[in-house]
Amino acid sequence: MMARILVIDDNADLLQMIRLLLEDQGGHEVILSAEGEDGLARALDNPPDLAIVDVMMPGITGYEVCRRLRQEPSTADTPIIILTARGQPVDRQMALEAGADEYIAKPVTMTVLLERVNRLLAQRAVRPAAPTPGMIALVSLRGGVGVTTLAVNLAVIYARQSPDQVCLVDLSTSSGHAALQLGLRPDPNWSALALLDADPGEVAVRNYLLAHPAGLHLLAAPFVPVIGEGPTGEMMLSTLTLLRQGFNTVVVDLPSVLLEGTMAVLEAADAIGVVTTADPPAIQTTVGTLQVLRSFIPKVRLILNQVAPGTPVSVEALQRVLKQPLVASIPFDAGQAEALAHGKPLALTTPQSPLAQGAARVAAALVGASVRPSAT
Repeated sequence: MMARILVIDDNADLLQMIRLLLEDQGGHEVILSAEGEDGLARALDNPPDLAIVDVMMPGITGYEVCRRLRQEPSTADTPIIILTARGQPVDRQMALEAGADEYIAKPVTMTVLLERVNRLLAQRAVRPAAPTPGMIALVSLRGGVGVTTLAVNLAVIYARQSPDQVCLVDLSTSSGHAALQLGLRPDPNWSALALLDADPGEVAVRNYLLAHPAGLHLLAAPFVPVIGEGPTGEMMLSTLTLLRQGFNTVVVDLPSVLLEGTMAVLEAADAIGVVTTADPPAIQTTVGTLQVLRSFIPKVRLILNQVAPGTPVSVEALQRVLKQPLVASIPFDAGQAEALAHGKPLALTTPQSPLAQGAARVAAALVGASVRPSAT
């Protein structure tokens, strides 16, 4: 079976030799890069089926390329071969600790290299399919803690893994900002869906979705704030059921009030991300929220989002107060202001930024909600 293989090495002759080997003898598609940063960008833009990485290159080393690929959900499971002239036992240990699957010291025969490549590809082919996130609901009963920012960046991260299989739903009743953060105009939106007397059907629901170039779709909130409670629980459940039939991941940005529709979504969600900051009002609200959601605790994931600069809070101390483990802590990121102004999420434009990296940790923690995380 043909695979896409990324080769990163600053030796131009070796690059061409490997390309000929993998294309002519292996029947694979090969992408070449002579620098670590360029190779990493290519991998994140279009994840390969396997990567062959040199260690000593201009810019960042192959070890750093490995570490960054392992941090990204879209490339976390990509087989990686470190191919290097550094042949000491300590070099092999460093490669494996960085996340490489194989370590090969130069010089190496092309026969051996092709055998290792095909073996790793065969092992990957028999791996069980990775679990999909399902439906994730993000909520905070205190505004201004960054729920929408997290929801948008999560949707971008999941879409990188599964393009066109992710739908973001903004259920804000007070002029939601998901469309704004994605640089989209919120028209159409769910306000028209809420007026329908019957279930619209999957095809009709898609007519209300906005498409984003990152490979995700958005069911936007109306620009004009809604008077009253907004979508009913019945309407939301029928719409979300249809969306789950068409997408393997649905991320729902919930309003900061426990309306009928909010409770219906929480009931149906596979995972609930409760977002908090470390200031006393947010902590108080989160303690109360966890009490209200006590029947949902097995699928609750508590997330600390630092939306202001300052000394990071002690995660251990906060866990003691909330009596609930934190699955991830997202550091303050000064770049978020510019991202919001330009309608370009950091997970899309700057995946190595603190916020994007924190969102990636949350993305991983929200998959497989039936497994409780341990408090560490």
